[in-house]
Amino acid sequence: MDAPTRLTNADIRRCLDLLNEELRTIEIRGELYLVGGAVMCLALNARPATRDVDAFFSPSKAIRQAAARVAVKAGVPDAWLNDAVKAYLSPRGDFASYLELSHLAVFVAQPTYLLAMKCAALRLGEEFHDLDDVRYLLRYLNIGTVEEALAIVGKYFDESRLHPKTRLALEELLGPSQ
Repeated sequence: MDAPTRLTNADIRRCLDLLNEELRTIEIRGELYLVGGAVMCLALNARPATRDVDAFFSPSKAIRQAAARVAVKAGVPDAWLNDAVKAYLSPRGDFASYLELSHLAVFVAQPTYLLAMKCAALRLGEEFHDLDDVRYLLRYLNIGTVEEALAIVGKYFDESRLHPKTRLALEELLGPSQ
């Protein structure tokens, strides 16, 4: 059977339940801090699916091993849960509790932090959803100007870290700076 290339809200929830069971079996309590498309899908219902679940997690080795077992059981890609995003996290990131299971606590990035991360990454191309996610988050947060958006980004990241394309994309979405 071919593994799905997109994970829906239901797929992610099933994988989280299976991950909880794997952690229960080995008597370990884990924490997941979700960012990216998983938050857009699960917490904000902004889109129907995502390619994978980007997260910072602890204890990382045990969760990585448990996630590999979940992939086999659930028939999802091996990298359904990955922590490659940890290099892009801000030490000032905001997370809220999303799901509390017996052996797994799941937290999601707050919308302002998610907007900042999406603006900082701003990958362009059909395979990425960053621009659509930024557009959604700007509406969700009722942000009307480039300056408002950059002030939020600046709360989490040094503006010097931003690519020039970020300002250009925000101007395209919100209109030119005042």
